Amino acid sequence: MFGHPNQNRRRRPSHQTLMARLRSQSSESGRPWILRLLGRCLVLSAFIAGLLFGAQYLQKNWAYHIPSLAIQKILIKVNGSLPFEEVLRLSGLTQGRNILDVDLPQLRDRLEQHPRVAYAQIMVEFPGTILISIQERFPLAVVEPLARNGLSARYLLDKEGHILWPLNPAFCPAETVSKELALPKITGRTSGSLTTTEDTLTALKFLQFYRLQATNLLPEITSVSISIPRLLVVTTTEGSEITFASPTLETQLHRWKELHRHMKETGDTRIIRTLDLSVSRNAPIRWKETAPAQALKDLKPSVRPKYPPKISHV
Repeated sequence: MFGHPNQNRRRRPSHQTLMARLRSQSSESGRPWILRLLGRCLVLSAFIAGLLFGAQYLQKNWAYHIPSLAIQKILIKVNGSLPFEEVLRLSGLTQGRNILDVDLPQLRDRLEQHPRVAYAQIMVEFPGTILISIQERFPLAVVEPLARNGLSARYLLDKEGHILWPLNPAFCPAETVSKELALPKITGRTSGSLTTTEDTLTALKFLQFYRLQATNLLPEITSVSISIPRLLVVTTTEGSEITFASPTLETQLHRWKELHRHMKETGDTRIIRTLDLSVSRNAPIRWKETAPAQALKDLKPSVRPKYPPKISHV
C-alpha cells in the first residue's frame, strides 16, 4: 500500500544480475589455466615419446652395428659335469652377435630351466666378453621304480629330490657316467609314484648323513629300499641288510659305525647278515655263516692215531 513498490522491483533484478556476472567472470578466468596445463602435458608427452623413439632408432641402426660391441669370447665355468657344448647350446649365444642384443635375465632363466642347473650367473665384460657361471645339481641316488605294464625308467635324484636325467655318454666322459650309475639305488616305488614322497626324501636324507659320517669302517651302500613305510632297508656290498627307522637316522647310523669299529678293534672278521637298528636297545643281529668250502679249507687236516700192530695168534 505504501512506499515505492516500483523501486524495490528494480533492485532485486540488479542484485541477481551482479551475482551472475561474477560467476561468469570466475569461470572464464579459470578456463585458460586448465587449457595451459593440458597443453604443457601434451608437449611433454610428445617430447618423451620422441626421445624413446630416437633412442630405439639409434639402438637398432647404430649401437647394434658397432664392431667393438660384438661378442668375441664366451667363457663358461661349470661346477659339475655339464659339457661346454651343452651349456653353449642352451644359451643360444654365438660369436659376432651384438652384446647389447642379449637379454641377460632371459638368458639366465633359460639356463636355469635345465634340470641339472641349480642357478646361473651371467656377467658382461665390455667390450665383447660374456662369462657364464653354472652351479650344477649333484645326483645322490639312482631311482629304479618298479615296472608297471612292462614299462620302467631310471633317473637320478639330488639331495632335494629334483629329477636329473643320466648324462649322455656321447658328450661326457665314460668314467663320470659310470660313477653316477653306480650310486646307491632307491627301490620299492612304482613308476606312478611321486619322487617327492616322505619316504623318498627320508632315503635321500639318510644318504646325506652316510656321506658325512662314512669312513673306511662302513661298507659301501648299493641300495635303499623304501617299500615298508617309515623304514629303510639298506643293502651293502657285503650283502648285509641293515634296517633303519626314520625318526633318528643319524643316531642309528652312528651305532652302525661304532659296531664296525668295535669289530675291527677286536679282530672280528664276521660279516653281518641282518641288523635291525630300528630297535633302540639290543638290536637283533644275525651273522653270515661260513661257506662250506671255506670252512673245510680252514680246518686243519686230521692226523690218524698210530695204534700198535695187531698180532694174530695161530
